[in-house]
Amino acid sequence: MASIPRYDRLFREETGAGANGSPVPANPEEHLNTLIDGQARMEPDLGTAHTLLHLALDAGKSVGWNWDVKSGQDFWFGDLQTIFGIPSTTYSGHVDDFRRRVHPDDRALVWNAVKTAMENRGPYVAEFRIVRLDGSVCWVAAQGKFHYSPNGEPERMLGIAVDVTERKAAKEALRGKETELTEAQRLAGVGSWQWDPETDTVLWSDEMYRIAGRDRKLPAVSYKDHSSLYAPESWARLQGAVEEALWTGTPYELDLELVRPDGGRRWVIGRGETQRDADGRIVRLRGTVQDITERRKSEDALRESEERLRLAAQSGRMYAFEWDRASDVITRSAEFAHILGLTSDPKETTCRHMMTSVHPDDRARVLAATSACTPENPVYRVQYRVLRPDGSEVWMEKNGHAFFDRNGDMLRVIGMVADITHRKLAEEALSTLSRRLIEAQEAERSRIARNLHDDIGQRLTLILMTLDQMKQAPTNANPGLDRVDSLRKQIVDISRSIHNLSHELHSATLRHVGVAQAMRGFCVELSEQQRVEINFSYHNVPEMVTPEIALCLFRVLQEALHNGVKHSGIHRFDVELRGVSDTISLTVRDTGVGFDLRKAIKGRGLGLISMQERLKLVNGDLAIESALTRGTVIRARVPVRAGASAMVAG
Repeated sequence: MASIPRYDRLFREETGAGANGSPVPANPEEHLNTLIDGQARMEPDLGTAHTLLHLALDAGKSVGWNWDVKSGQDFWFGDLQTIFGIPSTTYSGHVDDFRRRVHPDDRALVWNAVKTAMENRGPYVAEFRIVRLDGSVCWVAAQGKFHYSPNGEPERMLGIAVDVTERKAAKEALRGKETELTEAQRLAGVGSWQWDPETDTVLWSDEMYRIAGRDRKLPAVSYKDHSSLYAPESWARLQGAVEEALWTGTPYELDLELVRPDGGRRWVIGRGETQRDADGRIVRLRGTVQDITERRKSEDALRESEERLRLAAQSGRMYAFEWDRASDVITRSAEFAHILGLTSDPKETTCRHMMTSVHPDDRARVLAATSACTPENPVYRVQYRVLRPDGSEVWMEKNGHAFFDRNGDMLRVIGMVADITHRKLAEEALSTLSRRLIEAQEAERSRIARNLHDDIGQRLTLILMTLDQMKQAPTNANPGLDRVDSLRKQIVDISRSIHNLSHELHSATLRHVGVAQAMRGFCVELSEQQRVEINFSYHNVPEMVTPEIALCLFRVLQEALHNGVKHSGIHRFDVELRGVSDTISLTVRDTGVGFDLRKAIKGRGLGLISMQERLKLVNGDLAIESALTRGTVIRARVPVRAGASAMVAG
């Protein structure tokens, strides 16, 4: 039989019979038939195993390979479609085909792992990417083993590669989530922890390490050593909360003072909750620690600021308020009741109700001040009177700030209201004193002017008359007449100066010709005296101006022009008196050297102060515009409407 030699060789390889001179079995044909029957029985088993292997590889998205190291031939089988994108279950090629399919960035890694396994006779393990035929990428985890010849040369490598793309994607997603969680914890200042009470094993997140100021390379502080983490009072409260949680499962949330290794302290919110097993037993605690140090500092600073504000409000007799326009609700701080003389009014009221306590004469001004606010000018100030329940009046000053939406509609107003009654009384007393001083000054001026006119002026006139008589006498009877003309001229100059001085001290023309003509006359006289040009004009000046207003404006003109002539360095001035609506205004303008207004007020600016005080007495106001080398403009404005109030809302 042609087949006998083959099976005989097979028999020898399997049994070793005859290989070393040992006797061959007595009936080799019978033994050969036995082997043939055994092979026949084995072939179905091998086929089954082969089929099962392929099914397993397909089901597991895996491929196997058999690489002949010497020839480079590489045989692949299994789920080649998933791994390589090859529409087949087997592939016979060269090892270079495999190299080309490995992602370029992973080739060095794969080949180093192959060389290491080959040289060390160890297992081959690697994770890398395969580039499929369509360009898509598949992650695989490969394991293999080399087989060697008797002389130690590597002959063959067998292995299996499994598709781990989904696992890698899930791992990357998990890593991304962990990164996001770590970043979120960092931004929020929240660290997380877990504790196994049975083993006292504690796990911390990175942010927990940062909050505690601990080295991440060291284990987390065990619970039994937690006393070193917190201030004594905080540790005592935390212990109690943890014991309660372990006993009843109650979660906790505490403000705790944490102590760092460097001695620094942080305020944190510690939160904890229990975890139970399938039988309902508490087996673990987990929770978070949130760093609230900056918030705590801000809260402490806010409390201190509020306390300072409260003390300031008490000392300054003021209260804070907030008005919601939509609901008309006003919320006031506690100081309001004492200031307004109330005993039972709540902190909240409405604007409508509040206005009932405002003096009837001031209500329109209060409402107008708020209504005048705009997004560009949201701040206002107004002074008004409030009627107390006992009938007394208090002066209030409200400083408010309005807030608007995008459409420019007012939403709310916040501000402070101060009791300025004492200030008003002091201002009234000062105003009364100023009025008395100015009245006394005017009375003294009138007295001096009368004396100058009635006494000295008349005496000088008598001397002039005597000199005239001497001049008319015969020359031979009066040898000193050549000096009479000189003396007479000097006396005329003195008399004219006294007349002008008397006129300035007390201008009688104010009563007879009115303020406009009196001012014109003064400008003409001053022009002649000082050799300057003064352009005076007036428009729409009311015919009836009270003596107080007329005298006030006349004195302001005198002061302004005297200062200008003395300090401006020029010889031309413009004066305008104009009536506008219910006011009369005076403007004095020059283009001289100008001055620093603040320095003038702080220095010896008694003239400016005098003008301001005079105008206050007639409810007027003074505005001065001046700068070095840019000239000066002085504007005085006085209301001439009967019964004009002295109080003007800011």
